[in-house]
Amino acid sequence: MKNIPVYLLFICICAFSLGCDQCKNKCASVDAVLPDNNPSGYEVVLKVTGLSQSAKVVFGTVEASSRPGAKSDEIIATVPSGVSGNVEISVEEGDCIARFADFVVSSNVPGNVQPSFQQIVIPVPTPFPDNYFGNEWKNAAPGSTQKVSIQGELQGGVAQLKSFSIELDDFNPFFDGNPVKGNINNNTNTIYLEIDRSAKPDGFVEHFDGQFIVKPDFLPTSSKPAMLLISRETGRQLLLYFPG
Repeated sequence: MKNIPVYLLFICICAFSLGCDQCKNKCASVDAVLPDNNPSGYEVVLKVTGLSQSAKVVFGTVEASSRPGAKSDEIIATVPSGVSGNVEISVEEGDCIARFADFVVSSNVPGNVQPSFQQIVIPVPTPFPDNYFGNEWKNAAPGSTQKVSIQGELQGGVAQLKSFSIELDDFNPFFDGNPVKGNINNNTNTIYLEIDRSAKPDGFVEHFDGQFIVKPDFLPTSSKPAMLLISRETGRQLLLYFPG
């Protein structure tokens, strides 16, 4: 009888003796969770490979409700109640199990950034009317008093934000605003913003990429197209809208 190569023995042991989480993980992966921390009741986006959008999502030992994301490799899941601290996320479909070990169920959202909306917004891109560009855009997160004053002039469909573009808070009359920089390309529907909070306690420069989208149904009926931004630092969505 011929000797069985060692590597084949390892595969057999993995597949038949262990059951085998290590082997199952090879068929799929969770490449990112955005954001990688959120309270219970908030949604996150799971970027997956080798899994469909109907795969089961489990935080620790608690199954989460989920729905398809904007792209075929995205699953939107709601952080369930009954879990806290650092938990492992498992995404399961058939014999495939993929894991993400570094998610934190936080007690609240960060206090040094604009509040994020509880629900992940699936964007429907739309061209932006020029006559609504230079205005104050409100944060759509419930209870938020913050807004971003965006000032600039579209020339050939492209605008660089002017130096007096700032982030504001309605309820603090002494709030002097955080500088905002960036550009808007209406030809490609791409937005880039920098909000500089470095002068504030625990503040930092936050960078956003985004686009103009059709107004979601939950916004006021009088509002115009919305602006959906994604933070490079936190992975959180920032939904701004022009009140109309």
